[in-house]
Amino acid sequence: MDKIELTASIFGIIFFLALIIYSATSSGFTMFLHLFLLILGFTISILIINKITKSSNSLKSKIYFSFALSSLIFFSIIFFWFLGNHSSIDDKGLTTVLIIIPSTIFFGVVSFIIGITLSIKRKIRKDFDYSFKLFSSILTIISIILLSVFFFNSIISKSAVVLGSEGLCYMTLSPPNSGSYMFNADFEPSCVSKVGIAKNDETICKNIREDSHKNRCYHWVTVNKKDIKICFNSPQPFDMSVRCGTAFSKLENEIYNILSNPSHPDITYAIKTTPYLGVYYDESAENKFIPLIKNIVTQGSLEDKKEALEILFTWAGQNSFEEEKEVLREEILPLIENQPELQEYVDKINARLSAVVLEPSTSTIKTE
Repeated sequence: MDKIELTASIFGIIFFLALIIYSATSSGFTMFLHLFLLILGFTISILIINKITKSSNSLKSKIYFSFALSSLIFFSIIFFWFLGNHSSIDDKGLTTVLIIIPSTIFFGVVSFIIGITLSIKRKIRKDFDYSFKLFSSILTIISIILLSVFFFNSIISKSAVVLGSEGLCYMTLSPPNSGSYMFNADFEPSCVSKVGIAKNDETICKNIREDSHKNRCYHWVTVNKKDIKICFNSPQPFDMSVRCGTAFSKLENEIYNILSNPSHPDITYAIKTTPYLGVYYDESAENKFIPLIKNIVTQGSLEDKKEALEILFTWAGQNSFEEEKEVLREEILPLIENQPELQEYVDKINARLSAVVLEPSTSTIKTE
């Protein structure tokens, strides 16, 4: 082993140890390590490329070796960055996208360009006879292994979606509570969610263990199938506003058509969606859906009438006390006063209309 090989070997050991620390830290020191790794990796690549381009190997072999070496050194920096959890210094992934990946690619490309330049310039140099075919093969194998590990979860996820098999999702390298970018515990539920959406199968959604992806799955299956029952019949507990609220807004026309037909089989579910469409606070939604709700009170089944009345009572209650009484008296009471089966609601309105606002009592404090 000559001086150059010894120096490159020592630098290589330091480089590998720095990579381990690099993946395990998340602070300003990590960014210092990134710069250190770029410089050290570049130095190692130039030392080795400078030597092998003087050998008696073919131009093609020299260029390929330069490519394999540069790729492995600088891809390993990206690999170990994603192997760790750097969320504290990588807000919304901006550090990764704007600094880590571009700077690493830049140094890798420069290293390879230097390798090509020296290989062409020294294509007839035969300073020493040395075959690095085995070394090139080792670099290639290691690179393939790192690439396979790096993209393993993505490959599994895409395969699961294409094949429509959520079972494949459980093969992802996603240890519980893992914060690693590469082996994030989020991969498995994300994969299952994508399969459920691709197959439009809400039964797959219920098996997702992470709430945000479960909500996303139910949301898009509901939208794609245009079936509002899915949200109301899915396993509880859940937050309807998160899981399906925005889905209903995408199905507003379908819901309107259902509400326009009081005998529609999904009318009960359609009534329940109206609060999520803004009937309590959005004037346009109020003007669009409240007349339909009123119509259901007069033409729907008993259960649907009661469901619709609950919506109307809440809608009226959004006003001031006097305005609420006016809405109850002028708009809701006339709808039900001649329906004996709804007498309890008539009584409820009359009780509300007879209510008065009590003035706060005052007391006089005598002072001496």
